Amino acid sequence: MDNDQLSRMQRFFIAVLPRSWAESMRDHSLKWHVRCACGFERSVWALGGIRWKTKGDSRWFMRIRCPQCGQKSWHGVYRSADL
Repeated sequence: MDNDQLSRMQRFFIAVLPRSWAESMRDHSLKWHVRCACGFERSVWALGGIRWKTKGDSRWFMRIRCPQCGQKSWHGVYRSADL
């Protein structure tokens, strides 16, 4: 895993967890997506987050602006069915 582009939280867990767990955490987080009301979406992992061994869709209020519409708003979090 390339540690240059990881968040502080991701680097911490990768450092303390066994390699197989860290890879599982990354793979699972890549399957979860965050979608803005405008339709722009990206993975939880790409946002610097971790969503591991979880179930159920949720909503997150994103304090950073959406790169597409520029709004700070609630984003839906869901597991991608095609991955």
